[in-house]
Amino acid sequence: MKIERVKNTKEKGLIEFLVYKEGKTFVGVCLTFDIIEEGNNPEKLMKSIQEAAQGHLKVVRAENMSNDLLNRYAPKEYWDVYYRAIEEIKSKKPIKSPYSFLIFPYASRTV
Repeated sequence: MKIERVKNTKEKGLIEFLVYKEGKTFVGVCLTFDIIEEGNNPEKLMKSIQEAAQGHLKVVRAENMSNDLLNRYAPKEYWDVYYRAIEEIKSKKPIKSPYSFLIFPYASRTV
């Protein structure tokens, strides 16, 4: 599966995050940078995965590394969860969603 997104650069971009429950634990994914963590607390996990992504962005900028490192997408299985969750939310089913999302736009002055 080829992920179709606007290409991120060191100057600007969009980072997508997903936290969801899998069995007895939670999985946190930075879909944009292929960073994956597990934990028991979804709020702490979302914060941790955001910090990891921001650290990644800072290093890529500070070391003037390739923009390709800002477009290194997570495996298809995580995007499938993401798209399935979006569809469930769009369908407005009367259930409590087990998903947390964050879309974080950044620019040169962000982070």
